[in-house]
Amino acid sequence: MSFLHDILYRFREYLLLIFAVLISFIIIFSNDNPQVNAFRGKMLDIFSFVQEPLLELERLDNLEKENMLLREQLVELSIRVQQQKEAVLENQRLRKLLRFQVESKLDVIPAKIINRGSSTLVNSVTINLGTNDGLKENQAVVISEGVVGKVIITGEASSVVQLLTDVNFRLSVKTRRTRANGILLWQYENICIMDNVPKTLDVQVGDTIITSGYSDIFPEGLQVGKVTQASNDVPGYHKQIRVETFVNFNELEEVFVVLQRPRVELAS
Repeated sequence: MSFLHDILYRFREYLLLIFAVLISFIIIFSNDNPQVNAFRGKMLDIFSFVQEPLLELERLDNLEKENMLLREQLVELSIRVQQQKEAVLENQRLRKLLRFQVESKLDVIPAKIINRGSSTLVNSVTINLGTNDGLKENQAVVISEGVVGKVIITGEASSVVQLLTDVNFRLSVKTRRTRANGILLWQYENICIMDNVPKTLDVQVGDTIITSGYSDIFPEGLQVGKVTQASNDVPGYHKQIRVETFVNFNELEEVFVVLQRPRVELAS
């Protein structure tokens, strides 16, 4: 209580002045005298002049807050649109994979790629299946477009797949049209070379390349790619054949592992 008394005592002159000003304004604005009315008008003009910038600042502040809110809503909508696009693309991929699984005569199991380039020695990917799912080394890995690679390392819940685009990968192939055999090896990006094809064999641009079946890993007839160049204008006895793979290895997300080659029934 003494503290309040000290404050009132120390600032008594200022308090009296404020009180006197308030009384003066009350008396002035309650008077209908023409001079007083003119004074009121001038005071209103002064207050309006001072208040207008303050109102403008308040309006700008509200606009800034509104713009921030709109930007946040725009970001949220953009994220939702992107998520919906991803969901549509995933649905399309899964439908395609399901159709391949149903139509294929191979005993396959779907797998998802969970890592890329897990090995420094080979061009590879890691999939989310392992020995617990029936995987073994040297099993073919494919998608509906064609050959992807083969399993080279297996764990209990994941495995490493060597890709067709690895420099050490070799695949026995042939042309679908004329059955010309050769060995496929990667050159760059999605381009491979079909080697050891004699110049006497008929191979043309546009021919489809498939697996030859001369392998314990890859069944016969799996799509690989198409011929983009076939030339005899090179030294030696073999053609120069360039093949573009059907698989786009930069877009791989889901694959199939061939668990068992189809049985060939011999005629009795």
